[in-house]
Order: sequence, then structure tokens, then C-alpha cells
Amino acid sequence: MGTFLVFLSGILFLAGIMLIKPRTKQDRNWKTVLNWVLYILWFAITGMGISFIYINSSVGHVKATSTAIFLFLGLSVVLAVVLARLLGFIGERRKNTGVEV
Repeated sequence: MGTFLVFLSGILFLAGIMLIKPRTKQDRNWKTVLNWVLYILWFAITGMGISFIYINSSVGHVKATSTAIFLFLGLSVVLAVVLARLLGFIGERRKNTGVEV
């Protein structure tokens, strides 16, 4: 059941990106809203994941702890990369200034 939920959330995330992407290219406000929503989502998933891992590790649930590390922190890394790409921190093309060193 857990694998299905991860698969379903991935499909919904990609569908949301495909739905919003044309609007973000046209209007700057949509891109700002999308960045803030992704940031809040990333922060919430990271916070939930860290607290879930801490709670389960303090009571000794090894399987739940390892699942939480895989699920929550994996999703957090994926959202962080998407957010960094949208904000332009990674994947930027360098402009050629014509000056060679």
C-alpha cells in the first residue's frame, strides 16, 4: 500500500507541474505563487519527516524509522531539487561575455 501511495503522489505532483507550467511561463505572479507553495510544502514534509524519524527512533521502531528516512527525506530532496531548478540555482546556462581568460 505504501508503494502505491508514493506512486500516486508522484503522479499527482507531475500532473500539477504539467498543469501549472504553461501559466508560469506566461505570468510572473504564477511563478512566484508556485515557488512559495513548493517551499511551504518542502518545509512541511521535511519537518514532518524529521519529527517522525525522531519519534520512531526514540521508541525503537527500526522498520518505521528506516521507512520514514526513505519516504520523507527522499521526498524532501526531490522537492528541494525542483525548487532550486525553478528558482534558477541549478541548470542555468552561462552567458558568453566574449572575454576569454
